[in-house]
Amino acid sequence: MRSNRLLALALLPMALLLLGAGRERGLDPQALDELAAAGVNKYAGAFEPVASEALADGWVRHSFDTDGGDGPVCIAETPFAVFTRARNPNRLLFFMQGGGACWQDFYFCNLLADALPPPLAGPASGIWADSFDAGSETIRNPLHDWSVVYVPYCDGSVFAGDNDVDDPNFPFAPVRRHRGLRNATAAMDLAKDIFPRAKRILIAGSSAGGVGAAALAPFLARFVYGNSVRLMVLNDAGPVAINLDETAAIEARAADWQFGQFLPASCSGCDEAGQITAIIEWRLERDRSVREAFYSTDGDAVDRFFVNIPTQEEYRELIVTEHGALHAAYPDRYKRFIRSGDDEHTALQLPTFYLGEANGVPLYQWTSDFVKRRRFWIDIVEDFVPAP
Repeated sequence: MRSNRLLALALLPMALLLLGAGRERGLDPQALDELAAAGVNKYAGAFEPVASEALADGWVRHSFDTDGGDGPVCIAETPFAVFTRARNPNRLLFFMQGGGACWQDFYFCNLLADALPPPLAGPASGIWADSFDAGSETIRNPLHDWSVVYVPYCDGSVFAGDNDVDDPNFPFAPVRRHRGLRNATAAMDLAKDIFPRAKRILIAGSSAGGVGAAALAPFLARFVYGNSVRLMVLNDAGPVAINLDETAAIEARAADWQFGQFLPASCSGCDEAGQITAIIEWRLERDRSVREAFYSTDGDAVDRFFVNIPTQEEYRELIVTEHGALHAAYPDRYKRFIRSGDDEHTALQLPTFYLGEANGVPLYQWTSDFVKRRRFWIDIVEDFVPAP
């Protein structure tokens, strides 16, 4: 009996380790059930491309049937398309493009899927270049060998909407088709069809795409790919946090986009009239293996326009506070790279990806530490410096 007890004690650490590993893998079943009940996966498996066309530099354009506005479609009912590029099949970059937002009497968003396509030929920049000539050295892109699904942004609702709005004031069509969830789901299904062996998935996005990447897209990845993949989120200048004093704009977005229907029931802080950073906290609590990163300048002029915050100081307070709370709650899995003294908007597709630094750390190196899960990946918020 003594030997059996000793054996049991010897095996106990391994059993606890295995149990812990089980808890650490992916999104818990109750959370998946809640998201399904809210309809987050309602379009999974519903759409397939009707045509695919080979383009330059290994890119392929996949177009979808608008189905009279019921399929994946852009806001003015122009066709939606997704671009792919195959490299390492085990590593997938699911990139969500940016381009403003549209709601009642506020029309600053992309209308066409081809308005901002990926770099198809000629010199590429940022994460689309294999390397960057910095003069004194050639910097290797840490994502150069990743396969890519590039998702154009043309729904006006930061990839979160699912609603039609009759709008005689909209200058481009009589009805606004906010099809963000359908478009994102069609792209995620396409990703699984083309890159079924992906083991590491980085969901990244710039500006409005950064909001989409930080909101519903990680949940779609769990529904489509399951819990076995290593899931990461990189939000490039999508503030997520909003100016709560802008009640008219908040109400208009909620009414036009109807994103509130997709908020899970147990997310007590999730409110379509509140800070949607709450959905990130809810995910981090229930998906214990997801890791997330946030990049911004504290004077971002474009984001300040969209959230209507006039000064750098006020915008800095907003993003440092909201994203700081996420880092404080999950310091190992949510980290920030916030540069001061600059009002530039986004970085991933610009030379800033290589040249931008915060406290002496280059953004490309910080991104490499993030995707390679290095222990010395750090949270960086520069001290305040007035933007020029």
